[in-house]
Amino acid sequence: MAAVKAHTADLATRLVDEAGRVLSEEGAVSLTLRRLAGRTGTSTMAVYTLFGDKQGLLAAMYREGYARLGAALDAAALGVDDPLTALATLGMAYRETALANPHLYDLMFGRPVPSFEPDPEAKAVADASYRPLVAAVQRCLATGALVGGDAERTALHLWAVSHGMVSLELAGHIQGDAAQRAALYTDALIYASVPFLPPEQPPSPPRR
Repeated sequence: MAAVKAHTADLATRLVDEAGRVLSEEGAVSLTLRRLAGRTGTSTMAVYTLFGDKQGLLAAMYREGYARLGAALDAAALGVDDPLTALATLGMAYRETALANPHLYDLMFGRPVPSFEPDPEAKAVADASYRPLVAAVQRCLATGALVGGDAERTALHLWAVSHGMVSLELAGHIQGDAAQRAALYTDALIYASVPFLPPEQPPSPPRR
């Protein structure tokens, strides 16, 4: 039974990733359950059994993208004692996860399928993925590593900068090689933190 469940989970993940690639490369019209089955060598019945219909597939893609992001952020700062360094590490993990999953990123944050509306379960997964950032900001405020404002508003500011840079990079608008793009992203994180640093507190560079 455990082996069957593992196989089913692996198949679902493979289908979600392939569906994301179809959506990002060919658009919403090309994403059908029949086409997905053909591209993965799976029966159409298996796809229907796992997801029910196209809306179910999209919801699974949305949940999986945010689940991966949340897991990466949860793990990023483990064992990092300095609160500001831990916060910066989350910023780096955000970019790394987005670059590793560009085929899911647009569905998570955009509207490539105008008819798709995340269900409550999917929205809950998305909301949960954001909480590690708020918690990390709250820790910085509590220890004096950051000052002013509240955790929710400060986290939103930092997320907006991080998300903006990642979106520009995924769209090909950030020039340079991989190291140069990473350096520009790091600079953006540092600049974003400056308004919240206590007087004479230099920003800590993110861990790479």
